[in-house]
Amino acid sequence: MRIVTNADDFGQDDDTTRATIECFENGSLTSATIMVNMPRAAAAIAYAKSRPDLSFGVHLTYVLGVGNEAPVSDAAKLATLCGPDGLFKPSNRTRIDAILGKLSMAEIARETEAQLGRLRDSGVSISHVDSHGHLHRFAVFQAALREVLPRFNIRRVRSAQNVYLRKLLKSPNYWYGPIWCRQIRGRFTTTTHFYMPTSAWDREWWNPLLDRMPALERGGDTIEVGVHPGYAEAWRIEERTGLASFADAARSRGHTLIGWAKV
Repeated sequence: MRIVTNADDFGQDDDTTRATIECFENGSLTSATIMVNMPRAAAAIAYAKSRPDLSFGVHLTYVLGVGNEAPVSDAAKLATLCGPDGLFKPSNRTRIDAILGKLSMAEIARETEAQLGRLRDSGVSISHVDSHGHLHRFAVFQAALREVLPRFNIRRVRSAQNVYLRKLLKSPNYWYGPIWCRQIRGRFTTTTHFYMPTSAWDREWWNPLLDRMPALERGGDTIEVGVHPGYAEAWRIEERTGLASFADAARSRGHTLIGWAKV
């Protein structure tokens, strides 16, 4: 298998930024997506510029997560995405609005272009995009990406999760994942498979995932493993240490780790 290991939230804060850099330096990460308007974005961008051999993209942000996510463009012109405080609306609210058709595609496109432009203008080559909370699974966000990405010569977009180590029968993502995957694959360049332990609430996931690789390879030879390295929170610690174990074991089993730029 050709395995992309990608860290989300690069630049969100000091904890996640330092942990992501550690994972790059120990060889367990090949890629990361940068949150361009967060407190440690400058540090993430500086590191990305120092490592052109690695792959860096934009973690497109349209919702509140840790509580201070704000748009790059003028919030006053993003009425369907932002509240009166100038910050993005909570994630669940935006998801519901996306399903109900209450979001403006033009607003999403405007903010997408602003975030991509900020990273491009900083001198970082953008290899791919994904989104905070996986909002790009929804049709209105995909429409915005189809409009904006060609302006930046970007074609690579994260898929929806389609690899699970357990049957999450109560999870809508588990059931809708194959549909979203087909949509993304039909519109963008992406990996055949995508797995994220956080989304599946998995613990000690690395060896079970590797055991699944022979079966996955019959459906396609590329997989992205998405993680959120950190030092302060237990789940981020497990993803950071688990990623190192996964990368070492993957190489020993004959798999190849690649960056998003090679997808």
